[in-house]
Amino acid sequence: MPVEIRHIRAFHAVAETLSFRQASERLGVAQPALSRTIKHLEEALQTRLFRRTTRVTRLTDSGRSFLKHTANIIADLDRAIDLAQRAHSGLTGELRVGFNDLVITSLLPQVVRRFRAEHPHIEVTLIDESTPQALEMVLDETCDIAFIVDQHLQPELDRIVVRDEQIVCVLPASHDLARKERISVAELANEPFIMGRWDAWKTTSRPIRDFCISHGFVPKIIQEADHSDGIMGLVAAEMGVTLHVDSALVHSMKGIAVRPLHERPPEIRTAAIWRRDCRSASPALDHFITAIADVASLERAAPG
Repeated sequence: MPVEIRHIRAFHAVAETLSFRQASERLGVAQPALSRTIKHLEEALQTRLFRRTTRVTRLTDSGRSFLKHTANIIADLDRAIDLAQRAHSGLTGELRVGFNDLVITSLLPQVVRRFRAEHPHIEVTLIDESTPQALEMVLDETCDIAFIVDQHLQPELDRIVVRDEQIVCVLPASHDLARKERISVAELANEPFIMGRWDAWKTTSRPIRDFCISHGFVPKIIQEADHSDGIMGLVAAEMGVTLHVDSALVHSMKGIAVRPLHERPPEIRTAAIWRRDCRSASPALDHFITAIADVASLERAAPG
């Protein structure tokens, strides 16, 4: 007969109390049933675990050895049960969050700080991915939630729009156009452009390219970079200009000038996405979505 967890629990209850009566009360089982469980365990182990008389119950040498070497089994099981229950309640667990350049320098740090302050025992893993890759990762459940450039989604996905991005012109501080307060996009027709790498940035770059085409020119892209800081560094090095989402990073870079456009720029929105069927099954995900909504609401309400 195989030894089961119920046998080990029954044994520990008797070993700790040295009383079948007290152990049966602790376990909430009838004393005869407890006695049978211990007898089955002893038969499975082919050894006596207790010396029992009408007056006392004592552990045998085998019983003391079995108690010592099964203590961790019970402790680990109890901890696993507690962690599973806490995860079910959203008190502990792990959350995998995909992000892009647009949110890591703006909204995401605020969301993570707020979430970790309220749920310190939930581990947050941040994954740097482009919008196309993040979509696939959420769909195949290798990522729980991701920030992407908003677009039409598959039916199994849900979202919350967290920010309407503002497109600005970024150019070297020494550029003649930097003396202007506003720039018309047509003035950039003959300028070399620095943009994000197409396969990773196409959801942002495509509307910017179409915006330029609608104003009479195709942007002459001379170099691409993987991340925003690379784009800004190339602009600061006077390699070219760019149209980019306005952010704290853009304004913190030295050697560049940031100017609004005369024309209405294309609409680019950042959204958080997740699988519809995962939110109800994951309290941690639900809490994180709530934190996103709260931070986004505070940002929209902030003056300026």
